[in-house]
Amino acid sequence: MPEDSSQKPDPAPGEQASPAKEATGAKEPATRPSPSKPARPVGRFRIGLLSLIQVLAVLVIFVTLNFISSRHYRRQDLSVGLTYTLSEATQRYLASEAVAGREDPIEMIVAFPASTPYYDRVRPIAEEYARLSNGKIRLRLLDPVRAPDFTETVAAEYKVVFDQPRVIIDARSREDRKPSEGVEISPHVHIIGLKDMLVYEMDSSNRRRVSGFLGEDALTSGLVNAVEGKPKKVYVLADKSDLNTDAREGSWKVLTANFVAQNVLPERVRISDIPRIPDDVDALAVIAPRYDFTAEEMKVLEEYWFRPKAALLVTTGDKPVPPRFRAFLRSHGVTPRNDRVVRTEGGVAQTAIPAHFTAGLEFTRDLWEGSTVLEGHTRSLEVREGADDLLNQRIAPYPLLKSVEGFWGDTRGLEDPVEFDPKEDHEGPLALAAAVVRGNATDDRFAGETSRMIVISNTDFLDPKHVREANLDLFSSSLNWLVGREELSGIGPRSIVRYKLPLLPAHATLINRINLVFLPLAALLIGLMVWSSRRS
Repeated sequence: MPEDSSQKPDPAPGEQASPAKEATGAKEPATRPSPSKPARPVGRFRIGLLSLIQVLAVLVIFVTLNFISSRHYRRQDLSVGLTYTLSEATQRYLASEAVAGREDPIEMIVAFPASTPYYDRVRPIAEEYARLSNGKIRLRLLDPVRAPDFTETVAAEYKVVFDQPRVIIDARSREDRKPSEGVEISPHVHIIGLKDMLVYEMDSSNRRRVSGFLGEDALTSGLVNAVEGKPKKVYVLADKSDLNTDAREGSWKVLTANFVAQNVLPERVRISDIPRIPDDVDALAVIAPRYDFTAEEMKVLEEYWFRPKAALLVTTGDKPVPPRFRAFLRSHGVTPRNDRVVRTEGGVAQTAIPAHFTAGLEFTRDLWEGSTVLEGHTRSLEVREGADDLLNQRIAPYPLLKSVEGFWGDTRGLEDPVEFDPKEDHEGPLALAAAVVRGNATDDRFAGETSRMIVISNTDFLDPKHVREANLDLFSSSLNWLVGREELSGIGPRSIVRYKLPLLPAHATLINRINLVFLPLAALLIGLMVWSSRRS
């Protein structure tokens, strides 16, 4: 009996019955489950070997990178104001023949206890000296507290007592370092105490306290002193200069401090007592000339000036330059005028003169883009740059500093009303400082034999009340140029000073409330918000 089609099983869900099978009524064979594949064995040895290779590769890369970075790296000073970066002048001196051309290295012993507050300032600076010298400075760090035996050896060798932290710079040659009894300390050994690096001032309670730190200044000056063995000598013609008045007492102190900082020894002399300037004098200085030279004294001055490598530094004061000396300066292309540089603002005479440095001589290159302000009495200079009569004598004057627009040279003593008179006054911009080169400076064979002169038409910039860093940079650069140390010219080291933050009582109260109330409340509020979010 044929099977009833209504008894056929329904196709599986999602499966459609074949029309041909439905027509013939054939049954589909039952699907057999496929046998499961056997599990692959875990390659523990292979995995471990790959892991070991990866670890070794990471170690090799790490060691390689450290080796490369130890040989090729770049130091970066991230301190505010580049505290640990040496000035351009110091870097040039380290690269000069005086240091780079040495056969024997210079020993620099920094004997500072690690607990000293200034240890972290002196050590990085000393490391920079050693690094930039390319091995010509050998640095040794000495902690007198932790290394007493080595300290006693150093103290005996250099005959020094470590009653304060010190830096010892030893620039002796290998022959000079041979021990010998009864020999005094060599002039090529310079010892710098911590006190030499600090600047003090009197506070409101009339107590002395530290107001600045001159680490690089002291180290560079000590290095120059040790390398040269003795300071350069400058005769200050005191009988012609305005140095004996009370107004100049502070200026003389600033002048002396800057001379000493450049390893230059100023010596006050009277030219009337000197028949001839000694050969070991490196420069003459006439500061604010007040009294004129006699005919015999002018012969002494001119005899010195016409020697090879003569140097003359002149700063003018509030008195007119005496006639004979003024004629001498004029014959070399620089004439101090009998005026006062001034301008008016709102009908009031202004004698503080903004000025900019002019491009020209290399020793002021670092200052070319800079400017400064001269206060006090400033007269203008007539600089006959490129005059034919001077060129025939191989005399070349150059302006170094010029006033900004709007100033003029008043010749009438600031009489009311103060205004420019084109018939009598000198129109600006005006030269305020100048240099003179006598000799063949363009020929390398004779360039080292030239004579040099600096004329600055202001002396009040040396007054402690008017001291500005840019003016002192010009002064120290001029001084180093005169004595033949061009590599030390330029912008010098900057003092690390302590600044006062004036706070009114209301400001202090607000700061205390922020620290003691608002900040703790803010931290508590943030904690409550985090706790609440986690609870929910």
